[in-house]
Amino acid sequence: MESLTHIYCLNKRHSKIVKDFLSELEAIINEATYYDDDFAGYQEIIKNFITFHNELGLYAIMGEVDYENWYKSLPNNVYWASMGYFAAVQSEEHEDVGIYKLKVLSLISETLVKLDRSLIAQSWTESEEKKHLN
Repeated sequence: MESLTHIYCLNKRHSKIVKDFLSELEAIINEATYYDDDFAGYQEIIKNFITFHNELGLYAIMGEVDYENWYKSLPNNVYWASMGYFAAVQSEEHEDVGIYKLKVLSLISETLVKLDRSLIAQSWTESEEKKHLN
């Protein structure tokens, strides 16, 4: 999903966590999806969430949004997109979509923990707050 659009991140650590998250998410959704058109539709939704994440990052730079809210926004928003997708997606015959829901939920939870830990390892600093998004 990285190829869909550029993702604004605070630093290299944030970038790695987000890119790994999106890559693993793509693999889960691809495995759960029977029709290519459904998968392409999901990718469009995620692209929109990345755009929203980027815009939220710009508001964080301007001081209108808390950095931490923006920093963790993508996994939180993807949760809702994924649950909606699973409600409408057709998987292979006799396949339980619930397994994939649990995989996505687990991935999101792990990613949020990684993001929280990265803040502990490298908490906000004045210079970081003024850093341009990459």
